[in-house]
Amino acid sequence: MVKQVNDNREPASQPPSLLIAAHCSTIRRKAARIDAKELSAIFNDCVHEAYSNKFPLQTYLNSLNEIVTTLNSNFPPVLIEISSHSFFTLVCNTIRLLLRELYTTNELNNQEIYILRNCTVLIHNVVKQINDVSKILQWITEETFLGALANCLIHINKISKATENQHIIKQITRLFNVLCNIQQRLPINLHQHLFVRLLQATIACLTSSNYVKLFSNLQANAISFTEIQKLFLIKCPYFLTAYNGPSIEKAIENLLEIMLPRYVSILDKHMKTIKEWQSPMMRAIHNLIITLVYAEGYLSSHIYNKSFQLLINHLLHLLNESSLINKIHPNANNLETLLIDATLVVFSVLVYEPNGLNYIKQLKPIAIFRQLTTTSHETIVLNAYMMLVYVMDENDIETAVDNLSHLLSTTLYLLGKAIETRYHTNVHENSKRETTDRNIMHLLETLKGLAQYEQIKNDVIKYRIVSHLMYYYEKVHGLSKQLLLECFWTLSFNERIAQQLREYSLFILSLHHILQLTSDDSQQNAIRHSNSYCSRQNGTVIALIEGTNNGLRKVADGLLWKLINGIL
Repeated sequence: MVKQVNDNREPASQPPSLLIAAHCSTIRRKAARIDAKELSAIFNDCVHEAYSNKFPLQTYLNSLNEIVTTLNSNFPPVLIEISSHSFFTLVCNTIRLLLRELYTTNELNNQEIYILRNCTVLIHNVVKQINDVSKILQWITEETFLGALANCLIHINKISKATENQHIIKQITRLFNVLCNIQQRLPINLHQHLFVRLLQATIACLTSSNYVKLFSNLQANAISFTEIQKLFLIKCPYFLTAYNGPSIEKAIENLLEIMLPRYVSILDKHMKTIKEWQSPMMRAIHNLIITLVYAEGYLSSHIYNKSFQLLINHLLHLLNESSLINKIHPNANNLETLLIDATLVVFSVLVYEPNGLNYIKQLKPIAIFRQLTTTSHETIVLNAYMMLVYVMDENDIETAVDNLSHLLSTTLYLLGKAIETRYHTNVHENSKRETTDRNIMHLLETLKGLAQYEQIKNDVIKYRIVSHLMYYYEKVHGLSKQLLLECFWTLSFNERIAQQLREYSLFILSLHHILQLTSDDSQQNAIRHSNSYCSRQNGTVIALIEGTNNGLRKVADGLLWKLINGIL
């Protein structure tokens, strides 16, 4: 067992052992060319010394610190090949002991902070360099290690009050960020219960009075965060929105129950200074908003809540703010763009809550969404078009028939362009392909919303649009195909369009084929949007582009019934 850190701390003057000093010299000389066998042998010696009783505690800590510092400064490329070595368990155990000392005594001395910092930086470097984070799960997700970090988060208020040393909070934040990064990159099927302790600690932070105090005290013109602000306002929401394990439903319910009125109080204060917002404020508001995106599926019970309605009012104000809109960038690399994009995603979630949509319609936000369709960012434009479709009522249609037809033609043009890009262009980069998949989804959602209007059905007949839709139907798959079938279902209530659909014999055959698919209940039914906002942005969750067999069968069955019964 690794030596324990205790109150009888020895002087920091003890040098590292001679063997470790020699190994560090070897790494510095041969960092670029050292092979896996030699580096593994060095690590074996480190582990052996750590588990022996030959050296006092401070010598052990200084020896470990020396080799960790050497690895950070001279990172051998071959280190990633042996990233499962027990040396890394030793590093994590040392971090765990230091964290335990921290949350039990609320302090560390400078030498311990330095060691904690260097060990955390090494783990950060390994995670950054490794392609497959599942290879390091054995030591990075060890239960007592994660438990120690969770306890520090739970006691972070006491720790921050007991010490003015920002470096302590910085190391906790850095380590937490490493775990956030691993969680985001880890395949969903490997999450299981790995990060449940951290989820509980994160929710405790996000629902604490400290969160509200830190957010409320953040100045609109602040140019940087304090370390504790960064942890609460940035890293905790980041962890939550990247979480893909179990127990999330209850966590989100608890979060909304406690925080909805608090979010409103925060925005009540900060929306008054929106024109003065600098980077920290925009980042903090952005993270608050993506927390709401992540709450999709848990909003129904809050629709009639006065706080929730006030929150929607604030979000519409944000979407209408010229100081943000004027800085929207087509490449989505500035905060103004991210803020508008995330806020629109919240509204695109709310359209599936009938009561939420009704409330949005009452606010008459057509001009706001129409303005956003003229911006330079593609996803913002697509989401704005989709929102326009959903918030227009019959009175709007009567006074804007030409605009509706223009909306249809624009949607079809963009959809055709996206499908050509996705299925006919050699798209090698996953991010580009996933972005295109996401855009196709947005456009099909918009088309589905348009299909309910008689003017659109008349245009579909007039311009022979069914043939174009059939071409798209042959190209798309999974959930995109399901959305297009839902669009056909709505259009089929016009008998002339239904007759055109019947004339496509291959289409009818494909519907029969879909009915033969095996029912798949293992996937979630609510897959129209993924749980993670990061996944929503990048399209990385399989469910985003693969409809369940159940969903496809249901809509195909209904459409077949409609088309066949229509001739009887």
